[in-house]
Amino acid sequence: MDGTIERTQNGIAYETVGTGDRVVVALPGIGDTRSSYRRLAPLLAKAGCRVYAMDLRGHGDSATGFESYTSEDIGDDVVAFLNEKNLDDVTVVGNSIGAASAVHAAFHSPRVGRIVSLCGFVSDPPKFALIRPMLGLMFAQPWGQAAWSRYRKTLFATSPADMAQNQAEIAQNFREPARLRALRTMMCASKSGIAARLGEVKVPALIAMGEKDPDFKDPQAEAQRQAGLLGGQNSVVMIPAAGHYPQIEQPEATAAAIDNFIGKAIGRGA
Repeated sequence: MDGTIERTQNGIAYETVGTGDRVVVALPGIGDTRSSYRRLAPLLAKAGCRVYAMDLRGHGDSATGFESYTSEDIGDDVVAFLNEKNLDDVTVVGNSIGAASAVHAAFHSPRVGRIVSLCGFVSDPPKFALIRPMLGLMFAQPWGQAAWSRYRKTLFATSPADMAQNQAEIAQNFREPARLRALRTMMCASKSGIAARLGEVKVPALIAMGEKDPDFKDPQAEAQRQAGLLGGQNSVVMIPAAGHYPQIEQPEATAAAIDNFIGKAIGRGA
């Protein structure tokens, strides 16, 4: 961990990989940590990027004393980070819930030059009002940590060599009741406010989706839907043999897609 930024007297942890001129801020998904980018960040660094991988509030090494844990809150944390570090023309990569937060950050800060929705949720899933109470119960104490560990495994189409070690680290993190509460609160928070403004976000967006992502009935259709709703010049890339975590499962293909997107976006003056 490189350090933290202070948000409402609570710290958001981050680490830096690379020293390149192209700045990337990477957000993990619910129930994950910045280690989600352990395989992708070095590849982007080799391609000339400087990657800031952040822990979501209540996750990893970030603090747990926040009053709210919405996608908007996470997006505000990103904006605060960009302002504190004086970073401009930034690519914000968001996996899962992190994609909604990337959208929020792009809407609220001119420092965001482009976004990547990496198997992202930018709106509520179907029948969210019905499943929300079940999510709160499923990931409650004392069984919530074990339930999350079991569910997280199902989101992978392929397993990296360090899968068991990483699963153990994630499980240990969410044995802390306050972190499990943050996970559960995020899962139950609506993204409707962000979804309503997708068309107002004019920066270029890459929607990169794992071809075998089990979180979506039709991953390619969801990727095309997001590309059509966001208001910028958008593109879609499907990552073969990847589930919900392409940055872990297929880091080379994911890095190539992001590097190509950044290069094209910069080339057309975005």
